[in-house]
Amino acid sequence: MNFEMLKRRLRYEHKASALAYVLRHPSLLFSVSQNPSKFYFSNTLEGILKGDIVSCLHNFLPDEFVKHLKERSYVPGEGIPLILYLLVRAYKPEIVVETGVARGASSAFILCSLHENKMGHLYSIDLPPNDASIISEDKARGMITLKDGQRLSKDCSVAGLVPEYLKERWTLVYGDSRTELPALLSKIGKISMFFHDSLHTYDHMLFEYETAWSYIEKNGFLLSHDILWNKAFLDFSKKVNIRPLIYYGFGAIQK
Repeated sequence: MNFEMLKRRLRYEHKASALAYVLRHPSLLFSVSQNPSKFYFSNTLEGILKGDIVSCLHNFLPDEFVKHLKERSYVPGEGIPLILYLLVRAYKPEIVVETGVARGASSAFILCSLHENKMGHLYSIDLPPNDASIISEDKARGMITLKDGQRLSKDCSVAGLVPEYLKERWTLVYGDSRTELPALLSKIGKISMFFHDSLHTYDHMLFEYETAWSYIEKNGFLLSHDILWNKAFLDFSKKVNIRPLIYYGFGAIQK
């Protein structure tokens, strides 16, 4: 299954029953864990009838993982963490590097997929909210606004969504990616996937894309969240002359 197929299958917007849709695309089920949630069948059927494909797929994740997310009040949104999960399951990367962790939703889904694959390692770089480029603070609500416009809880615990049992395949580096990313890539060499989700300013995004690109192996992926905030992703796609794949605010370039 390629990215374009994944994109089409997760972009299901009909409000009526999704049953016919799922029957037409049975390969949606390829991501089912060997130990899916014990409630996956009933919850999936309910999601199918409501037309909620993202929630349907969410219930195919391992029971231990789903339980962990529910205990932390995680609600699946537009499906980007699932895209990451499915890409990792399908392409079985050895080394994945990401920038930006926050609560750790993307990190958790990548790590869950690596765990299911029984191979691979994730390196994450994150600058805690209190050390980030804060331009304003709402003390009454406990919120901060970063340089790129992101609003975060001042007391946001980094990687709170990542289960302990998945951390054996994870290395978390605290620091500014402008310093830490070049150092990390130089140390580990070739990587299979790079995922940007840190500061979403044009200069910073372009810096990360250009820094990571030479380290990505052939057929590997450069992935990015919030690509519509500015033109950095589209400009970089033109620079490397590769047509990007886009799912909502998520972009992918396969080398």
